[in-house]
Amino acid sequence: LLGGIILAVAAMPILSFLRQRFNMSDKWGAILITGLALIIFIVPAYLLIHSLGIEFSIFVSEMNSTKFGAFIENLKNLPIINNALYDFGKKISADSSFIFKEHATQIESVGMTILAFIGSLGIGLVHFFASVIIGGLFLAHSKISSDLAHKIFVRVADKNGEEFSHIAERTIQNVTKGIIGVAFIESVLAAFGFFMAGVPLAGVWTIICLLLSIVQIGIVPLSIPIVIYMFYTGSSVIALLLGIWLILIYLLEHLMKPILLGKGAPVPMPIIFIGVLGGFIAGGFIGMFLGAVLFSIAYKLFLVWLENDVQKVADQEDVEHKE
Repeated sequence: LLGGIILAVAAMPILSFLRQRFNMSDKWGAILITGLALIIFIVPAYLLIHSLGIEFSIFVSEMNSTKFGAFIENLKNLPIINNALYDFGKKISADSSFIFKEHATQIESVGMTILAFIGSLGIGLVHFFASVIIGGLFLAHSKISSDLAHKIFVRVADKNGEEFSHIAERTIQNVTKGIIGVAFIESVLAAFGFFMAGVPLAGVWTIICLLLSIVQIGIVPLSIPIVIYMFYTGSSVIALLLGIWLILIYLLEHLMKPILLGKGAPVPMPIIFIGVLGGFIAGGFIGMFLGAVLFSIAYKLFLVWLENDVQKVADQEDVEHKE
């Protein structure tokens, strides 16, 4: 429900544009927006899950092939760690059962963590799908939904309710388009590069890129080791092209954010970071998005309480939104 409300508020400018430019009714506008959102959501999700399944089956098959032995030979004399990975790989290729005997507890812990993450991801995708549908219903009845939200804010905050509603709306739109939107575009572009270059476990790196982008760390910490790995194990030309593509994505990110956010992020980066981590822990994949938005709204409302001037914070939101 919260996800649907957030998506509906974030999509209101698009609905207003369709209403004014094409004289489209709220219901048809909501159907169009919901349909496009589902396509944008379902296609990448399907490709991601499909690729993870294929990559896992390939990994299992190659564990028993000569390719795994060739891969181990490439681990000789690595910088810093020297032959530690090489010796470990040789032991696995000679007798893989030893790893289960000596590290059973650690393997069980890692396995449970991975299964929990996959389960959370799957449930999160279902929740997100439901949020899109609910958001479409809110958009189809935007006037009634807007009046209801206004009455709730007025009921809760009395005379300041209208300003609180205004602040919440602006914060949702700023965070979704400037933080979540940019992170989504960045991770999709990075995924395209990973799949085209044949990077192993490209689906996993795509999810990590999305997480890193939302918490404002960016894809650079992940991109550098991937490009180095591709240089070391694959074609230098492909690795070079992948590196150039990731650099272009990094530059595009810094071009999109000023355009979408005006003066920058609507709230300080630590606020978004805490919201994402707390949301992910509390609510999984969908909680990651909700946490960033809801904690950002809470921060804005805290500023209102601190300043003791609702109108001042609301006016500041208007200036940032217009810029």
